[in-house]
Amino acid sequence: MKLLFRFMKPYRALVAVTLLVLFIDNVGTLLVPTMLADMINTGIGTGDFDYIVRGGLAMLGASLLASGGAMTGAYLAAKLASNVARDIRNAVYDASLQFSSSDFERFGTGSMITRTLNDANVIQQSIIATIQLVLPVPFLSVAGIVMACMIDYQMGILLAVVVAIVLAIAVVTVAKAAPIFMSLQKLIDRMNVVLRESIVGARVIRAFNKERHAERRLDEVFTSYADRAIKVNLLFAGLDCSAFFFMNIAEVALLWLGGNRVGAHAMQIASVT
Repeated sequence: MKLLFRFMKPYRALVAVTLLVLFIDNVGTLLVPTMLADMINTGIGTGDFDYIVRGGLAMLGASLLASGGAMTGAYLAAKLASNVARDIRNAVYDASLQFSSSDFERFGTGSMITRTLNDANVIQQSIIATIQLVLPVPFLSVAGIVMACMIDYQMGILLAVVVAIVLAIAVVTVAKAAPIFMSLQKLIDRMNVVLRESIVGARVIRAFNKERHAERRLDEVFTSYADRAIKVNLLFAGLDCSAFFFMNIAEVALLWLGGNRVGAHAMQIASVT
């Protein structure tokens, strides 16, 4: 992380603007259902048409705010990630120019190809995913639970329990997937080495009738990579399924609990929104 922060340091202003736009997007996302609940409780409940129109216009403004923040944030995140990835590729290339022959033998050509191409691309995509998907989660989760508790304490506790369950599943999934990702990294290096040897030594392979042997080497390394990649994707598919399952269960429980709370006049009907 320290190395990554070193490459992001020259873009401090861009990082700050990106996070600010991301915050605006999240605020707009949270305002829309809050405004809807107020419009239903006050405007529809009292039959005040003007209040409904004003609430609808306010919701439209919040939606435009969130949409503008989302689009601007996506552009800025992509710009930041591409700049960082470019600097990393340049740094790797500049460092490789100073390598001796023994250094190249120690790292390997396949490893250098992976560092320059695949690893830099993974870092670039990770920066985008972190800014757009990971960073909003703590803010939205905490803000959502706090706002739910302000409406009704029991509803807020229910949301907090669901968030804790999904978070625990995510932690277990990441812990199991991390070693697989490490092995995938080594297999990518191996794939580059074997593929490069097959291309460079094509004439030698044909001259000594080693086509079948070369094919078996390629099949072995590609099959190993595919098996591990499928395994890690199954883990995250299970995480997605579990998360959506508990989210849907939470929605059903909120409707059921909220209906009972509304029937007991402990909260207003639109607050379930």
